[in-house]
Amino acid sequence: MTTSTAWSMLRALPVTVLSACVVAAAGAGAGGGIYLTQRGVESVVPVTVDRAASAADKAFADLKIRRTQLKTEQGDQYGPQKEEVQGTADDRDITVTLNFDSPNSTRVQVVAKKSAVTWDKDYARTILDKIVAYSR
Repeated sequence: MTTSTAWSMLRALPVTVLSACVVAAAGAGAGGGIYLTQRGVESVVPVTVDRAASAADKAFADLKIRRTQLKTEQGDQYGPQKEEVQGTADDRDITVTLNFDSPNSTRVQVVAKKSAVTWDKDYARTILDKIVAYSR
């Protein structure tokens, strides 16, 4: 590696770090922030799993996502420990996973799968934004 190439890489580093911070800050309105995952998005929402599940149902209806499956793992006195809602919309398979985080917060993960190897993170973000809005 030449010295000029090394300096070019060092000059680009602050821009890369700043871009990552902007992405993290952009989702900060949803409770604790919206985070991009390898296949979708996630956030911690300050509501119970039951309330988050109701919000997910409203988001599915609003976005014309047809629910195909619902899985529930029972928890304790606080309600379900985990719920997974699956559905389809156009050419995408949607999975919303709601995990108990504390008595008043739920970790919401959304994946919008287009094929065996591609995901639509923008659409997953749209779904998560609706869930957050309906859970208020």
